Amino acid sequence: MVRHPYRLEPRGKKGILWIRFTTPNGREVFRSSGTVDRDLATEWASKIHAEQYRVARLGEKPRRLWTEAVVAWFEDHKTKRSIKKDQHNLKWLSPYLGHLHLDEINADVLALVSSQRKAEPKNKRRRKDGSTFTDELTSQSTVDKMMALIRSILRDAQRRGWSDSVPTIRIKEADGADDYRWLTQNEAVRLHDELADHLRPPFLFALATGWREQNVLRLRWEQVDLERRVAWIKGRQAKAKKAIGAPLNRNAMDILVQQRAKRVAGNPWVFPSGSEKDSAPYVRASNTGWYAAQRRARVEPLAWHDLRHTWASWHVMAGTSLRSLMELGGWRSYQSVLRYAHLSPEHLAGHAERIEQVARTVGIDRATDQTLSATARC
Repeated sequence: MVRHPYRLEPRGKKGILWIRFTTPNGREVFRSSGTVDRDLATEWASKIHAEQYRVARLGEKPRRLWTEAVVAWFEDHKTKRSIKKDQHNLKWLSPYLGHLHLDEINADVLALVSSQRKAEPKNKRRRKDGSTFTDELTSQSTVDKMMALIRSILRDAQRRGWSDSVPTIRIKEADGADDYRWLTQNEAVRLHDELADHLRPPFLFALATGWREQNVLRLRWEQVDLERRVAWIKGRQAKAKKAIGAPLNRNAMDILVQQRAKRVAGNPWVFPSGSEKDSAPYVRASNTGWYAAQRRARVEPLAWHDLRHTWASWHVMAGTSLRSLMELGGWRSYQSVLRYAHLSPEHLAGHAERIEQVARTVGIDRATDQTLSATARC
């Protein structure tokens, strides 16, 4: 019987085999083989053990694993605002990259990862009988964000000297003005009429303020001052981690007055999920009822966040300056609101008129004079 210097241990519900051994310099190695096939796991374990021996005894440069690069990257980025989304992507990537060395992650591997993510259902919805279904695949934007995360981790590993090169990862740039969806007024009316009663107030409040979904649903009465006609988002609730004060227009005020009339004493939420004192707000507004209402209203699919785009688009078309819109929406940079600029070119009219005289000097006046002369001769 062949005696190996390592052990293979099945772990988890699927019985994935893990390799365990001690290197010549006394360091314990415990890694997943990524397979339940004992022959493949044994072959892989023998290769890993030999590599560790050459590193310890012959002084060769160690080959780093994807998981090591992830741990190092995560340590430097754990305060990132979108770290939870990154963790979700990393968990999804683990079966594909978790057992690979950095030099094994090439263009073919990344193409497979990208295609697999693209083919996945976007959101699973639940029918009344308990079964789930989906009618939409993962968007290219979601895939691109995952690929950008992979690129960031590989580049970080290269800077640490763990890899010699990074495979080319091309990510399609957003199209700017076309990179969002917004409702026309007719679409908004149709969608409102099809929404369930409990979704209509937060829907109208989002259109009136441009607030994000959780900022609307988690709004407390302590954040509202009806006499001053203002409401505010606390710093920890804002995406930019900076408190936002918002003046309330008449539409927003009407919604808040209606909600106050229905308020149960002691309930702190503006949009509670029930009529009891301890009723909490809804976890999400973009639920199955939200998407069902869109189908009944014959509205192209849109996310709840698109109501923020709708609010901004309506503002620009009504003449609100981009600078004012940036302050109202709580954006940190002017670049964020430039996507809406194409909806209101009127503010450039004065600049367009500046070269009128130059154009007339070049030939427009002379062409007009020649036309009038020809007409007179006729």
